[in-house]
Formats: sequence, structure tokens, C-alpha cells
Amino acid sequence: MRWLGCGFPLVARSRQDGDAAGRQPVGLCLPQAQGKVRIALSIAHEDIARIDEPITLDAVASVLSRDAREVALELAAHARTLGFTARAFGSAAWQWRTGETYLSSESDLDILAAPHGPQALAAWLERLRHLEARTPMRLDGEVEGQGGDAVNWRELAGNATELLVKSSGGARLAPRISMVAAWN
Repeated sequence: MRWLGCGFPLVARSRQDGDAAGRQPVGLCLPQAQGKVRIALSIAHEDIARIDEPITLDAVASVLSRDAREVALELAAHARTLGFTARAFGSAAWQWRTGETYLSSESDLDILAAPHGPQALAAWLERLRHLEARTPMRLDGEVEGQGGDAVNWRELAGNATELLVKSSGGARLAPRISMVAAWN
């Protein structure tokens, strides 16, 4: 498979019905020129060569438009002041890692954040709301709690009593109070 021969990445994904037990669910997204098709695979654990952290928002900024780059770098700097490293996934990360074209005028910027504590979480959500008003890309992404569960930042910033929580085991609805407790 040319993809793996080029050293391009696969990403971990949630387990789906039909995935073989004892294998790691992974996926890849083909670039725009190949239809941006998403492909679900599973591989033997012993075939995993390495596991990398998601790319930093600072690094992925290099593949963004000038205006989007400025917002990404500002968010990355703000995350550092709050004590964590903001990371990216989605189209921008695929483009950065492969050099292939994934970003389009409709692309959003997927950000992964893991603030420590309720004050850092509140400051992060407020900065996202503020910056989204002036960025050319829609800001999307997840906020990860101490246990590794993640929630879309807009849901977390909203008022719903239940949140869609994502983890390596899949997605589930959980009471807001239990997810917010992950930052206390």
C-alpha cells in the first residue's frame, strides 16, 4: 500500500461493530485529489511501529492561510499560558503530516485541548468564542478531561444537561456535571 510505504500516518479510531477483537481500530483519510475518502481499518497491535502525539497547533499553523495562522498561533500561545499544549487534528493535521492537499475554503480547524482545572477550562472556552468571531476558519475541536474523555468545545461551552462524550471505547451521552468534574 503506497500510503504506508510513504510513512504516512494512520489514526486511532473508536471500535465499531465488526472490528475484530484483539486488533487496533485505525483509519486514514485520503487527500482531496483522491476524494477525501475515509477508510476504516484494523491492524494487529504488534504491527504498530510507533504512536505519536497529535501535532501541535504551533506546527500545523504553517499549512494555514495567513489569517488562520495568526489565530492558530494566538491560541497556541494562550494554551501555553494556561499550562497545556494545544494540538490539532483533522484536515490541517493530515496536510501537515503528508504534504498532500486536505484543506479547502470550507475546512475548519480541529483543535485538541487539555486544560488543567476549571479556571483554565473557562479561560480556554472564552478565548475560543472570542477568536472564532475573527478567524477565517471555523474553530472546531475537542476538550479533553483528565481521564482522556473528550467533549466538543461548543457543547461544553453551552448549557445542555447532557454532553456527547468521546473516548477510545466510543461515544456516549453523559451528564454535564460528571464531565465538568473531570476538570476539578
